[in-house]
Amino acid sequence: MTERRRIRAIREHTGDRANAAHHPGEHTTIERNGRSFAVLVPYAWRAERQHREGQEGRGTLVP
Repeated sequence: MTERRRIRAIREHTGDRANAAHHPGEHTTIERNGRSFAVLVPYAWRAERQHREGQEGRGTLVP
């Protein structure tokens, strides 16, 4: 499931969104000025993508 939130709402509820990413595995699209700005994803999801792409040890995930 992907949730869309404005950046102000993320600032106010960072812990809730981080918990939603970790436990149920929700992705959150963060919007600024009505445009997609960033995505909060579960760490396990990110690690799996890095492993599959052979990017172990890199600090960023490039789309």
